[in-house]
Amino acid sequence: MGAVAIVPGMRDAGPVTDPFLARLAVHGQALQQREPTGPPSLERAEPPPAPVHSNQLAFWQSQVARAAINRRITGDPSLAPEVYFAAAHGLAVPAPHVLSLRGGDARLEVALVEVGSCKRVTGLDTDERRVESANRSVPEALRVQIGFRLGTLMEWDSSEQVGAVLARNVLHRQIDLEGTLDRVRASIVPGGLIFVDDFVGPARFQWTEAQLDAINRLLACLPDELLTDLTAADGRRKRAVSRPSPDEFAASNPHDAVRSDEILGCLDERFERVEVRLHGGALYHQLFTRIMGNFAGRPELVRMVMEVDAMLTDSGVLSSDYVWGVWRRPI
Repeated sequence: MGAVAIVPGMRDAGPVTDPFLARLAVHGQALQQREPTGPPSLERAEPPPAPVHSNQLAFWQSQVARAAINRRITGDPSLAPEVYFAAAHGLAVPAPHVLSLRGGDARLEVALVEVGSCKRVTGLDTDERRVESANRSVPEALRVQIGFRLGTLMEWDSSEQVGAVLARNVLHRQIDLEGTLDRVRASIVPGGLIFVDDFVGPARFQWTEAQLDAINRLLACLPDELLTDLTAADGRRKRAVSRPSPDEFAASNPHDAVRSDEILGCLDERFERVEVRLHGGALYHQLFTRIMGNFAGRPELVRMVMEVDAMLTDSGVLSSDYVWGVWRRPI
């Protein structure tokens, strides 16, 4: 017979034998008094340099860049952010159902179920291919508990409140940012979490002068063989980055970086910060775009660019273009 528990904050709940609720009872007080959690201490040896492949077009495809981002978020280049989130914040999920707002590799959804943070995860996406890919990524043994389907947040029945909402690469695509976050808030039980991993840089990619200056000065220092535009058939070089026309960008990318620069403010108006990592990107995002693969065999240069980005972000010279963070709906 399972453990008997009285769940803090649930009216007339009575004794229960559910393992999830038993665990929740143990951590109920911690949920209300929880302090922001910092990165875990580093105990493991640093892994050997990871490869950069010649067909890579963007920073997020490079294991070297990803290792640097992992360090910025979790404190450990080998510790993936989704694993860290499940370990550091999974026990604070106060309801057994989690809602995920975009299909992907399902690693975060799987991690949450595996550590016992929730019983099931429902994923919503408007793209059938992402839904299919996400479902394929779920281990067969967990497919009863984790499933993705076509749908949107606005179609979700918020009467069944969830313990957490996972919003990865979702908010920067919202025209009605306030309405979306209000709907998220209504869908989460008091004390529940919203996890955000997103672009929060300049709307419509209207890069700042300081950002463009830093990127273009570094590009000017690189040899021609590292500047070949891998999307062009004529071997042209990427000499500089500039701002796109806002109107032309909006016409060709209507849902990209719509109001990205307002995301943090809108989140802070509705939720309490638990742990927020502004991990940079103002430099490496556009510097590596279309030329990442040229750095195959040069991991030391990739690491150097990532470190310069970190230094300029930490010193306040550049604002962060990316956020990884956890917010809580106030109790």
